[in-house]
Amino acid sequence: MRNFPFIALIFLQFPIFGQVAKILTHRQSVNIEPVNVLNSPYRECNLSVSPDGNSLYFMSTRPSRINKIGGDGDLYMSSLNSQNKWNSPTFMRELNTTSGEDEPSLSADGNTIYFQSWNNTWINMNGPYFQAKIDKGSYKDPVGLGGGIAQFFRDMYQLYSGFGTDGMAISADGNLFIVACGPDYYGQMDLYYSIKKEGVWSYPKIMGVSTSGDERAVFIAADNSTIYFSSDGHGGFGGLDIFKTTIVDGKLGEILNLGEPFNTDADDQGFVITKNGNAAFLIRDLDIYCADLSELSSEMKPRTAITEEPKPIVEEIIEHPGKIELIEMKKASYVVNFDFDKSSLNQEAETILNQIIRDHQHGQKITLIGHTDNVGADSYNQNLSIQRVSTVENWLKNKGFDYIETSGKGEYKPLALNTNELNKAKNRRVEIIIE
Repeated sequence: MRNFPFIALIFLQFPIFGQVAKILTHRQSVNIEPVNVLNSPYRECNLSVSPDGNSLYFMSTRPSRINKIGGDGDLYMSSLNSQNKWNSPTFMRELNTTSGEDEPSLSADGNTIYFQSWNNTWINMNGPYFQAKIDKGSYKDPVGLGGGIAQFFRDMYQLYSGFGTDGMAISADGNLFIVACGPDYYGQMDLYYSIKKEGVWSYPKIMGVSTSGDERAVFIAADNSTIYFSSDGHGGFGGLDIFKTTIVDGKLGEILNLGEPFNTDADDQGFVITKNGNAAFLIRDLDIYCADLSELSSEMKPRTAITEEPKPIVEEIIEHPGKIELIEMKKASYVVNFDFDKSSLNQEAETILNQIIRDHQHGQKITLIGHTDNVGADSYNQNLSIQRVSTVENWLKNKGFDYIETSGKGEYKPLALNTNELNKAKNRRVEIIIE
């Protein structure tokens, strides 16, 4: 099994991994209300707001003129009317396909929209992330971002036979791309970044804000340096919380939990903020909410009110000498497969485990997740998945690895549809995540 390389961006100013973030408190009242005209009985997520705050873009799984049933997701846009109320969302027919679109992000000048598309030919189109021109309300000439971004997702697809994403952002200067990505949409994700040099996107690398938990729904503010994201790995109120961090002089600043009422014991995510910092939008209970920030302190908002061109940050973050170093981390994922109805290791599995003890240190955290195919009773398969995890756990402990977490998922997290013997063989597995 090929090992997928992870490169971690380590900011020397601030130790990020395993960090419990400071929680902001707000003396001023904050009014957060659902934007009912934008919401539906279905899922809304992955917001993007125009620089002037007058347009909002998002994904919804509501049934559409293309997808009569719903579920795959389409892009929608709404704008403020003369009464300062949001219009009913418009279906973005020029960008939507039957394959599902998601994760819109608008350029600083409002003339380009970036988005994800699962168009059946996305691999050949340098996708799955695209950009299109905005011209008088029309969306024209979509083209894949290509470069290292396209190669990264081709590699993910080959390694995992698929992958999941949940949030993408482009910086105001158009040179920094951040995405939440993982092998499985329903599993844990990390934030990855790519920079554009001489018109070509670099191969994405894992960001320093990522933890052993789940990171999703990223947004880069108009100041070109304040990053908002959601995570369950930095402490907080429970579920996903919304955090912010700021890049200043090539250093990643303190990670701050936005506190109440922005965060609750549920999943709070998708935070985006207008250019002047007076209004924000977020996702709660699968719906869109609006927050009035006009009375809030500056600690909550981007660094400054934006009255001039944003300061470029990409070269400072990536190349500023003495501030940041790129370190190859032995963070990796492996899959060990099992024979039908067996929990014992076969020769191929032992080869992979021997590779792990060669490549990794005893102090690293290891997560083991066991799976089965769908042959047999649910309870039997649940127990079998636990037995498989125990086999791998005991093998690793005998080799000196003690920091191990385990879980068994039975037949409920298949890697492939159980429609043939080849796919069933793929599902008889233990996933090994090393951090």
